[in-house]
Amino acid sequence: MKSTSPAWWRPWMAYVAMSAGGFLLAYLIVAIFVFPASAAQKDALVPSVIGLSYTDAQKKLEQSGFTAQRGELRFNNSPRGTVVGQDPEPDVNAAPGLRVTLALSNGPKVAAVPAVIGLSREQAQTTLEATGFEMGDVSERVSNEPRGAVIDSRPRPGSQAPTPSPVSLVVSAGPTTIVVPDLTGRPLSDAVQLLKQVGLKVGDIKSGAGAIVASPDMATVVQSQVPVAGNQVTAGTKVDLTLGGRAP
Repeated sequence: MKSTSPAWWRPWMAYVAMSAGGFLLAYLIVAIFVFPASAAQKDALVPSVIGLSYTDAQKKLEQSGFTAQRGELRFNNSPRGTVVGQDPEPDVNAAPGLRVTLALSNGPKVAAVPAVIGLSREQAQTTLEATGFEMGDVSERVSNEPRGAVIDSRPRPGSQAPTPSPVSLVVSAGPTTIVVPDLTGRPLSDAVQLLKQVGLKVGDIKSGAGAIVASPDMATVVQSQVPVAGNQVTAGTKVDLTLGGRAP
């Protein structure tokens, strides 16, 4: 027998269905347009991986939610394959999944040490710097080569060495005994320079009357000297000079 009771619940069911549909639609609109999925993911700090090997850097980045990719190779004193740069830089906020490009060391750049033996210290420094090296320690050693001339280098000329890196020089301190040069007839300025070059020193400078001259005219000619030319003396010996007239 068919029921004749009124279906009073039907309007309520329709109302509930409409309300649920409206709520679901509103939720979808907010989720899609207001809070998209990419924004829901929290940014993270990109960790520093400089100084690590590529494999270790890759693991560290993955642990923080990022991925690694190989970038350019650079000459660097770090071991080959070491991370020497990264993009983005460390401690930058970025979305998880971002690719971090890693610059890797290609090892040090090497070059042949230039030939500097026989050059003056200043010339050697210019030559070293022009080829990518630096002036290292400079020491002296007794030698028959002219005083101040480069007689050795470490590394040796022709050796392969990283650039930039220092090259140490050994310069001549002059011989242990020196033959006194003939200074007579030379302007005082030339005589002083020659004594310095051979490793001797200027002693007293006197006038023709025998008085010591405190501020001599450098253009005045040397009339005589003690010790006289040709004597063998030790390095650093002083040579006294007596002056005559001015150079023409």
